[in-house]
Amino acid sequence: MAPAAKSDTIEIPTQALLSVETLDEPQDWLTAQNPKVIAELRAAHREDSVGKFKPWKSRHLACPTGSK
Repeated sequence: MAPAAKSDTIEIPTQALLSVETLDEPQDWLTAQNPKVIAELRAAHREDSVGKFKPWKSRHLACPTGSK
């Protein structure tokens, strides 16, 4: 038997959509469904809990005009 073809459709449970209060929430739900992202977050949490965290560094560059 041939494997089922992948669909371009994503199914989101009705309950998840009914609880949405902001446009960020569907993105958060979709992110949480990605096993790779969840594995990376869990690994980062394990590292942090044993003191192997990476200090946060801003990715923003200083204002070139120096006005801020």
